[in-house]
Amino acid sequence: AQLAHPVTAISDDGSAVTPEILDDVLKLARESGLCLIEHCEHHDTGAVNEGPVSRELGVPGIPEDTELKVVARDIAKARETGVHVHFQHVSTAISFDAIRAAKAEGLPITCETAPHYLALSDEALLKYGTLAKMNPPLRSEADRKATIAAIADGTVDLLATDHAPHTMEEKDLGFLEAPNGIIGLECAYGVCHAKLVDGGFISDKRLIELMSVEPMRLMGHEPTDVTALLDLETDASREPDAKRVLDLTRHGEADGIGLVVLDTAAEWTVDPEAFHSKARNTPFGGWRVTGRPMATIIGRNLAFSRL
Repeated sequence: AQLAHPVTAISDDGSAVTPEILDDVLKLARESGLCLIEHCEHHDTGAVNEGPVSRELGVPGIPEDTELKVVARDIAKARETGVHVHFQHVSTAISFDAIRAAKAEGLPITCETAPHYLALSDEALLKYGTLAKMNPPLRSEADRKATIAAIADGTVDLLATDHAPHTMEEKDLGFLEAPNGIIGLECAYGVCHAKLVDGGFISDKRLIELMSVEPMRLMGHEPTDVTALLDLETDASREPDAKRVLDLTRHGEADGIGLVVLDTAAEWTVDPEAFHSKARNTPFGGWRVTGRPMATIIGRNLAFSRL
């Protein structure tokens, strides 16, 4: 029986579940109805993607098959156990191929990628230095294009930022010592909109699904039908151009329901110095992007506004 708890998924943050405990983890996940959120990024050496760029930089490389080994292992375990496995920040064409085949087989497999894997290749290391160092590393240009193709054909279920704040002092330590990761919350929508929607690969609606609706579903929740929260009562005395009322606390909904208002046509330049985050470690500074969150409403309260 499903255990009475609010937990919907389990993960070993920052690394793949080790072989020594994988069977036990999957057994517990099956018994409690949990999803395993897996980091397919195990490697013992290397700092950037293995290839021409790593050799030009003289930095040890991380082979692309290190990701595939975890993906293939866990797909086999999902087939064996029936446990839902969700792969985070997938970055290689060979991994997407394996996930695509697993889905075609009907296995309980889902995956996500991040804005930087669809917007940047490892060639960005030559321009941005350690601001483009992350784990999994930025991959080849062919992998970047394969990432976009996987988003367009539905292999990718959702987009997430893998937001990782670090100080600039930490990032200045060089490729071998600098920590992995970039911040992405404040420009993720704009970068994805510019690359995916303006690029003609997906629609505005699909981008919202990938960044909002599908993550909610992965965590065991159904999205709110905003149209059901509109004041639709007819009133003969109402002026034709009267504003309709959106009440996020209607119909007994929890006060915590949030709504983000997007301007899909907005053009703006990413300025890390204007971020609300204390961190500035992003390679997207100076990028001209489209689409911008303009306001956030939580319950009855305006929590944030650019309007």
